[in-house]
Amino acid sequence: METFTIETDKLDLKIAIVDIEDAHMHEETIPEVVQELATDLLKDSVLRDPVIVDEKTIVVLDGMHRAAALRQIGCARMPVCLVDYENPSIKVGTWYRTLSKEDTGSLVEELTRWNIKTAESNMQEATKRLEAGTAAAFFATRQKCLTVESKEADVRQNFQLVACIEQMAKSLGYEVNYETESDALTKLEKGTAQLILGPPPITKQDVRRFGLRGDLFPHKATRHIIPARPLGINVPIETLRSQSVDLRQANRQLIESLKKRPLERLEPGSLIGNRRYEEQVFLFK
Repeated sequence: METFTIETDKLDLKIAIVDIEDAHMHEETIPEVVQELATDLLKDSVLRDPVIVDEKTIVVLDGMHRAAALRQIGCARMPVCLVDYENPSIKVGTWYRTLSKEDTGSLVEELTRWNIKTAESNMQEATKRLEAGTAAAFFATRQKCLTVESKEADVRQNFQLVACIEQMAKSLGYEVNYETESDALTKLEKGTAQLILGPPPITKQDVRRFGLRGDLFPHKATRHIIPARPLGINVPIETLRSQSVDLRQANRQLIESLKKRPLERLEPGSLIGNRRYEEQVFLFK
């Protein structure tokens, strides 16, 4: 496949157009977010930023909601940034949940009522059990740590249990936020979160395997860390919906268009619009 390639210090970013049916999601989306994005795409008439996918499998790594919105508005094609997922500079982590409420005892009682088994532990042992697949998750307060016992070795099923516990917590009045592991532990230590819910680790092999099978992880399971990304390619929605031009020609038109546009390199921490990017950004002007 012909691509527009941006060579960076750590990996190549290959921009191209692919058939949308060739792309594989690995994580559930939120219908309201997809609908909002679909409305914005039709209003703006362009897709500004490509969806980041694994070059080998076309499993979507970043941009799940954009991909779903493109499908919803009838696009047959999708602009992507193909990356070598096996490149060690690309990391996959998970989102920890921080839970805040004055009374933290009711959630543990609710777990018992739902026959979700827990065991007393400590943070070090809980982490080891998550990595070994013998625990589905863990709860921690500043005084106590409990592992949620795993009935299945399947990481996706364990994550579904995490999603069930999360919904249970919300129904009991907990405020649930998504944080990196380090931020969650810091908030717990400072007391700005009363309780954290630590999910099981996910590997790149898990992302590929479940994505290709169409077995989706719950929303906010994976957190991909990619050291660079392209922005501002601005592909017309009509180009993505129309099939009057074949895929190869549409791809070539995109590449020729990108060749004519200045490309600005922005270092990590740059603010673009209302978002700060922790990775290196290549912005088409």
